[in-house]
Amino acid sequence: MPLAALAAPEPLDDQAMASVSGQDGIGFAVHLEMNSALLDGAVMNSRLLASFTVDNVTTYAVALNVGGIIDMYAMTLNLRTRPDGGDYIDMGLPFFVGVSQFGFRALGVQTDPTAPITRNYGQLLLDGHVAMRGHLYLWAQ
Repeated sequence: MPLAALAAPEPLDDQAMASVSGQDGIGFAVHLEMNSALLDGAVMNSRLLASFTVDNVTTYAVALNVGGIIDMYAMTLNLRTRPDGGDYIDMGLPFFVGVSQFGFRALGVQTDPTAPITRNYGQLLLDGHVAMRGHLYLWAQ
């Protein structure tokens, strides 16, 4: 049978707080739903825009109904010390990434960002999951 130790929280003054270090880093998970009503068949007209101006003509890249669901589990963030004494950030990649119809439903390029997309360059919808391993290290030069 596992044993557990419990204690009441204790307030720390500034001196005691200065000696605390988070040696285990930070772990977090993400559950992101963006326009997820699209998965239930809701009719929407949300747009993600990027504008470009060439020869005084502004053109918009329009991604229609960007959304879906993304889950990412067990990402970590740690501050580590290099052998030469410098510090670096160690980001642990998520071991699970799951997506449910995440992407955009139509892509168009047009001069009116609110007009219906008449020339559709396609859609991108990701559905599935991936397992990852590894770390991303970041440091200043």
